[in-house]
Amino acid sequence: MVEKIQLDNGLTLEIWNYSRKIAGDRWLVGLLIQVGVSPEEVHFSNREYYQMFLEKTDGRVYYRYRKERTFVPEDQVESLFSTMKENFLSAALPYLSHPDFRDRLIKREVKLFEQKMDWEISIKKKDEEAEKLEELWKDRKIF
Repeated sequence: MVEKIQLDNGLTLEIWNYSRKIAGDRWLVGLLIQVGVSPEEVHFSNREYYQMFLEKTDGRVYYRYRKERTFVPEDQVESLFSTMKENFLSAALPYLSHPDFRDRLIKREVKLFEQKMDWEISIKKKDEEAEKLEELWKDRKIF
């Protein structure tokens, strides 16, 4: 992490640099911006989803932005990273600092999480049904 910025809405924006050398003097320049928020049980449609959320995650939802450039000459890595960071901040800081950003992020991410859990549960049920049918029909001969 290279920087933390306190936003006007009380959230913390983290800036990460994951640049690395990829070949010779060429680099991958990587920028990750994230804002993490901890939803509470009231944000979920029921307690079971909230419990699943706590079991499967670190208890936070994230806004994440990634930007990468590949095969950058070594002497341009610092300036390109700085430009990418400044361009993002000038464009997105008002959006991320908005008083309603936290609630909108939680609403969207919780909805996506619940949909994902519903999908996983339905796949698990279908797999169990298929296993039952295989067991039922395993000794039958089909002509």
